[in-house]
Amino acid sequence: MIVIDIFDYLLIMKLKTILHILGFFVVSVALLLLTQSWWMALGILMVILLIDNFLKQYDNKRKREWMQKHLNDMDVEEEQEKEENN
Repeated sequence: MIVIDIFDYLLIMKLKTILHILGFFVVSVALLLLTQSWWMALGILMVILLIDNFLKQYDNKRKREWMQKHLNDMDVEEEQEKEENN
């Protein structure tokens, strides 16, 4: 059962990676066709990747902050329950 779950997880991750590479290729070709300049397409693609990286960092930061707040709220609730039980 666990082996099947791991296999499914790896298959999904492999599929996501393939789709990510395919999307990257499609965007690259579209930029090249639109700009008709290799250097311009490369520059735009680099800016897109830079913005994508910043958005990932921002999203991870927000998730960490939310998790920390959620865990702190859970701790406060547990302390209140302990006080009520005593």
